Amino acid sequence: MDTARAARAHIIWTSIALVLILIASCLTYVFMSKVSGCQRINIVNVSTIESMFRHQVSREKWLLKACNHTNDRLVWDEEWEDHKSPGKSILDQNKTWLVVQENGVYLVYIQANFELKPQKDTVKLNLLVDLNYGEKTEIFTAAHDTQVVNGNKPVDAKLNTFLLMYMQSTNQLSVRVYPSNLVNYNPRPFSTFITIIKWADW
Repeated sequence: MDTARAARAHIIWTSIALVLILIASCLTYVFMSKVSGCQRINIVNVSTIESMFRHQVSREKWLLKACNHTNDRLVWDEEWEDHKSPGKSILDQNKTWLVVQENGVYLVYIQANFELKPQKDTVKLNLLVDLNYGEKTEIFTAAHDTQVVNGNKPVDAKLNTFLLMYMQSTNQLSVRVYPSNLVNYNPRPFSTFITIIKWADW
């Protein structure tokens, strides 16, 4: 019972955080577009946001938790598998690539937890997102950090990132983490997970 209550609280707070980050991202985009020489990432065109919300949006939503890794790519399990349509999955057969079902603007939140073992050297943590558009693959450094482990006990570290992006049907998304051997997969209720919500049609 406590686990279920903790899971619901986690999802509610994650949703609130996503909404606040969306507002901050939109405001940042508006201000950055006025700065000359600033590079724009083709994720969402703010001028079309008003028109996007005029249409009925399908309720595509996914919560996946990492269970392993292969070649530094996280392997996922669907947490809401009981609520999805029969035969409908966002994962490929290797469970490392998420295949988008519909065109639209998606909110993506990724969190990776690490268990750092005591050592003398600093540890560089990286979270990369690969977006496969069919003809090409783009790589984004979604989050990074450098940690120093002091003492004799393992230390928890966390990387997280929020993305607001336009994706077309059959586009693929994959997450790589470094160092992958230090990723913590133990649920608390979720240690390493990804949330994908379709925010608007396109």
